[in-house]
Amino acid sequence: MTGISIQRTIALLLTICLVSLPMAQSAKAAIITTDQAIELSDRTSQIARINEALARESVQEVLVTLGVDPVDASARVDSLTTEELHLLESRLADLPAGGTGVVEVVGIVAIVLIVLELLNVTNFFTEF
Repeated sequence: MTGISIQRTIALLLTICLVSLPMAQSAKAAIITTDQAIELSDRTSQIARINEALARESVQEVLVTLGVDPVDASARVDSLTTEELHLLESRLADLPAGGTGVVEVVGIVAIVLIVLELLNVTNFFTEF
């Protein structure tokens, strides 16, 4: 290659880079308030507690028996709104502590099914 063709190639590349530069997206940062940080932390801990309840073997057996995939149920928990998470967690907190009996498992599964039905993920209750 000659010196002129190298210069033209470099000039063409620089022109392309300069023309495409405004199209590049920049990162945006913002300051969050303490309340927002606490809400985000609470949301994360609520999701973890609900997923822990859904991870129980007895709960997963009931979910499968009712035709709900446990993986889908856990994935849906992440998409719940803050109010729905709070409601679901408060219902889970009302259940007795300790080992999970039949009543507890049915309660947890009923709560999960109600939330999934409200989100139009399943049609479990409309089939009756």
